[in-house]
Amino acid sequence: MRGAHRWIVCLAITMITACWLTGCVTTGKAAKDEGLAQNIAYEVADSAKITKVAYFFKDYKGASRLHMEIGIQNISSETKRFRVNIFTPDGASGGGLYPRKVKGDVTGVEAGKEMVQVYPMYYDKLPTGFTIVVRELS
Repeated sequence: MRGAHRWIVCLAITMITACWLTGCVTTGKAAKDEGLAQNIAYEVADSAKITKVAYFFKDYKGASRLHMEIGIQNISSETKRFRVNIFTPDGASGGGLYPRKVKGDVTGVEAGKEMVQVYPMYYDKLPTGFTIVVRELS
């Protein structure tokens, strides 16, 4: 009976260890799949549609900085100009105008067209989320 008891205890310890290891692997994979996209809040004007949101680190003014790439499509029937603001929970912010400069007969984003721009955030780490605000300029 003593030998059978040891066998059961060894089997139980092996099963507990295997379950613990499997649980760690599963938890790590689920955390990896979640990503930051769920932590982005949007406030978008009725005449605009966000078509692209990307974030990456790139050198800017001598240091690695967070950059945001935002695509905006004008879904109204007339040419519009937009202002985009990007906020992080830590207080860093960025953004700008779409298009940045008005030249000649270009007064904004034409109806149905899309414009993508990249903005440096002067931030050196990945925040816990973003708030992206798109306003129409009059």
